[in-house]
Amino acid sequence: MIITTLAGLAKPRELKPGGAVERRFAVLICARNEESVIGNLIDSLKKQEYRNFHVFVVADNCTDHTARVAEKYGATVFERFNEKKKGKGYALHFGINKLLSGYADAYDSVCVFDADNLAAPSFLTEMNRALNSGADVALGYRDTKNIHDSWVSEVYSIYWLMLQRFYYTSRHTLGFSSMVGGTGFAFKLSALGEDGWTTYSLTEDVEFSIQQILKGHKIVPARKAVFYDEQPAEYGVSVKQRFRWMVGGMQCIPLYFKKIMREVFHGNLKALDLAWYIFFIPATGLALPLNVASILMMFLMPGFRAFAGPVVLALSLFNFGLGLLVAFLTLKLEARKIRPMLRGIVLYPIFLLTMMFIALGALFRPRTEWIPIEHQSKYRIEDVDIG
Repeated sequence: MIITTLAGLAKPRELKPGGAVERRFAVLICARNEESVIGNLIDSLKKQEYRNFHVFVVADNCTDHTARVAEKYGATVFERFNEKKKGKGYALHFGINKLLSGYADAYDSVCVFDADNLAAPSFLTEMNRALNSGADVALGYRDTKNIHDSWVSEVYSIYWLMLQRFYYTSRHTLGFSSMVGGTGFAFKLSALGEDGWTTYSLTEDVEFSIQQILKGHKIVPARKAVFYDEQPAEYGVSVKQRFRWMVGGMQCIPLYFKKIMREVFHGNLKALDLAWYIFFIPATGLALPLNVASILMMFLMPGFRAFAGPVVLALSLFNFGLGLLVAFLTLKLEARKIRPMLRGIVLYPIFLLTMMFIALGALFRPRTEWIPIEHQSKYRIEDVDIG
């Protein structure tokens, strides 16, 4: 943790220049009832500097006009109806299998978006450069298109920037593989192998990343491939979303623990990093009751009772201050304006604390249903503000 944090403080390492291959991208968008936002994403893709691509949309169990809107904007639409198997993982499996069966000769790379995203004009140019640098998978630089809708969206914006700097970028600096972050990523079709897309958990991005790293493939952050994501503006929605992330992460433990540990015992340091990653969620959840138990023991032991209050206060202030520092450093290192984000900085430690409660809930109740988040933001690529 300390090593990766220090690596995040360093100047990000540039991607190595590769060949001049112009990859043929199939841009795949998974959408469920996204008629209000999907047109803006496709419009941003039409404004790409890069031209060798085509847009495909999986209209997954849609009851609105998502498919019609996507076709109006020139996309090829695959409609899918299966109420028993719901979720983005199933939609990706369906869409990528369609690409493999009908378009494998036309495209050599796939770029995945959610319908609420927006792509900066240079996104595909930079993704092409990243895949030509020797990467099998590249993740884009996630920014937030609705930063100031609420304190929740502001904190989310800091959170994703923190991951970008202190997880994805720092691991690239240290020579490890990054992890795919849900959307805005691209991969070579050859990276899938004969089985195609095979994920089974609620966090298909984490599972796909684990599969790729265990294959020895390289995942790199393409920091210049900027895209914009819509973040939840309501706290209740954010809790449901993060609980799904935690449950999905827990599901990956029984699926990949043996494979990861086998690689660890063979001296694979990248697999060791994966082991740390999959156990981070249960460790985060268990930290809460362990800390509470330690505090109670201090109050119950006569020799420590007098020091219990000051110790608890000092630790609380330290953790709160550490959260503030992380938020401030993230924004500073990523060259963001501090003043407009003061509310998000102050509330960022609270956001991290709630992660512990959510992780604890996922640890003791590791099941939930995939529920789509309603997106209503009308932002277009011309409207986004990264200030």
